[in-house]
Amino acid sequence: MHYLLAVLSAFSSSVTSVLGKYSFNIGATVSQILFLRFLFSFLISGAIFVLVGYKFHFKKFIFFSFLGIINYGIAAYAFFVGLQYLNPAYATVIYFTNPIFVSLLQTKTTNKKLNIVNASAVALSFVGVIIANIGEKAFLSNQSIVFGTLMVLFSSFVNALFVVSVSKKIKEKKSNPFENAFYTFAGTFIYYFILVILNEEVNTLSGKFLLSGFVLAVLATFVPLTLNYISLKKLQSHTLSLIMPLELVFASILSVIIFKESFNALKIIGFLMVGLAPIIDISNVESQSF
Repeated sequence: MHYLLAVLSAFSSSVTSVLGKYSFNIGATVSQILFLRFLFSFLISGAIFVLVGYKFHFKKFIFFSFLGIINYGIAAYAFFVGLQYLNPAYATVIYFTNPIFVSLLQTKTTNKKLNIVNASAVALSFVGVIIANIGEKAFLSNQSIVFGTLMVLFSSFVNALFVVSVSKKIKEKKSNPFENAFYTFAGTFIYYFILVILNEEVNTLSGKFLLSGFVLAVLATFVPLTLNYISLKKLQSHTLSLIMPLELVFASILSVIIFKESFNALKIIGFLMVGLAPIIDISNVESQSF
């Protein structure tokens, strides 16, 4: 069940790069689209928080707000900056180098070590990302590819820090996914509210950005984060990081439909390798449980 939720999370968040690119095409800035994204995320999670009757815990708010700003304030901002120079599918491919970062960070912060099967799955995922990356480059002529790629790689690394940091906290019995999501989005909303004011971008917000911001809030933010929080109560962070690259397959399909992007042999091979990695990892985990 938790594996299925993680896959659904990957599918839901696959709209991130596509809607982000669309938002830039209609004139939104990075700060504006992320401000709207987390405004709606905050309102949705806040409504659930109030309706369910959760009590506000200041310490939890500080902890998850801080992690939210790391993941959605720093990592998401860097991703959207890089996305301005890259195709949506390509940017998603670059971003999902993060399984290797998660696995490396996890070995440094815990006593757990990757076995041969786990390490092979990570390697397969990483090589698949590289091959798909090469395949996507065949369709790009942008002179700012290197800058965009470096920004997305930085975003990937910061996201890995978030996944590893939050994993242990989520496994606590008293940890509630919906409550945690509210604290995460509250802190991130405050961060972007301050940012758009400092950048003097409030007056240039347009009504045509609202739909993109709302869909990003629901499908690319609230749904995947909540599903990830639920999944992490049972799954290891490196397992989740291997499932999430399935997002690049979904994102590429959407890119073909919406932006008419193309496939080639290398891209397909890379996708197959990335898709196979979580299957190997999950099979290994299941075999160890018997």
